[in-house]
Amino acid sequence: MRQIKIYFFIFSFLLLVINTLSAQEGTRNTATSSGELTGKIILIPFEPKLYMSEIDMKINQQTKWNFEQIRENFRHQLDAQLKSKLQSIGSVISFYSDSTKMYKDLNYMYKSTRLAVDLVDKPSQSNDPEKKQSGIKNGQIQVEMNNDKKFMTTKVNDNEVLPFFINKYKSEYFVFVNELDIKSVPDSYVISTDSYLREVSVHYTIIDKSGKTISAGLLSSRFSSKENNPKKIVAACFVPIATTISTKLSDIINPKSATPKK
Repeated sequence: MRQIKIYFFIFSFLLLVINTLSAQEGTRNTATSSGELTGKIILIPFEPKLYMSEIDMKINQQTKWNFEQIRENFRHQLDAQLKSKLQSIGSVISFYSDSTKMYKDLNYMYKSTRLAVDLVDKPSQSNDPEKKQSGIKNGQIQVEMNNDKKFMTTKVNDNEVLPFFINKYKSEYFVFVNELDIKSVPDSYVISTDSYLREVSVHYTIIDKSGKTISAGLLSSRFSSKENNPKKIVAACFVPIATTISTKLSDIINPKSATPKK
């Protein structure tokens, strides 16, 4: 009986060692031997002020969360979904963290970049303001409205910021979430269901280590106005948007594996 107990103890110990080694293997690509975080992809969450939502009151009625809790939930969940999908490409470092050290670096990134308006259909070609003067008619200045769909994109101001992150975190790609919008879709009301559509829109930019913008745009997904559960909204809209961003980066890194266009 004692011999059986000894064998059981040895088996349990070996199982613990194997599980520990497996856990270390799963995180090996995100830290150096000195404990410094490293990642092929740096994920930058949007600044809290760049959250635009028309549904917070409805969510509050269901969850009793205040504005800050609702905003941070969506900010965190969008970051988490992106990290989950991007990990299929390579190691990812998310800067949505309570770490004082990472918070300092995140602020450095925010201060070293700026947001600019760009055209969805023709990125990097939007230099016109929302309105432009088109001439004078009958003594009045005629103003032409520019209705091209636009999005917010990230531009790097400080030439030293990318080398800093590349050297510190061994990063090759930077995925910026620039803005999150949750709005009602005009003219989508359906009488039979007494509901309308809402739209989640994510403005994003992907920059490589040379500072070149390799992908940028606006991705949207819709859900019913009857849905006010944050978890279900995340599943319905954040997940497909995160998957699309991950696919875009993957197709750029591995063009041979990209799905051929029909």
